[in-house]
Amino acid sequence: MTYQSGPILRESQKQVLYGTILGGSSIIRPKRGKNCYLAMRDSNELWLSYKVDALNDFFKLDQSTIKKDKNTHRCYSVAYPVFNDLFDTFYDGDKKLVTKEILDILTDHAWMVWFVDSGRKSKRKAYLRTHKFGKEGTETIAEYFNSLDCFCDVHQCRGRYEIVFTNKGSHEFMKTIAPRIPDFLLKNFED
Repeated sequence: MTYQSGPILRESQKQVLYGTILGGSSIIRPKRGKNCYLAMRDSNELWLSYKVDALNDFFKLDQSTIKKDKNTHRCYSVAYPVFNDLFDTFYDGDKKLVTKEILDILTDHAWMVWFVDSGRKSKRKAYLRTHKFGKEGTETIAEYFNSLDCFCDVHQCRGRYEIVFTNKGSHEFMKTIAPRIPDFLLKNFED
């Protein structure tokens, strides 16, 4: 009998995970137990189902995979060793972090997931909430997007940080992620 450490993370799944972790989902390291797990929540059950479907190898799929708690839908993956590696990459202790090295592994798919989880769009601008990364992390994110001609600035309002893309930066950013946005969400991000 061979020891199975869990499913293998495919590249497309990595990008969904990277985007959802940056966008607000969490990798949880339990006090007891050796493996971490993914915790996701969203008010849009369809969006949460989209991510669960993309990561289906890591969930026990049944009618109780996604649970509703008032206006929020929640789900938790099975604990697997692959989540330990993700925890080590995206966390310093219990604090979530972002580095240039992390940003360099992202593709348009990860950007899209991150934006749907933590972004919003007005007529001409796109915004990305980054307060969980603090001033230093937000500045790192801004430098990253600016280096890719998705021009943006760091804004702080009531102690919360966000990236505000310029008109040109918003156009470039949205042009990059639009082909990845699921059809059921497109109306949320159209001009």
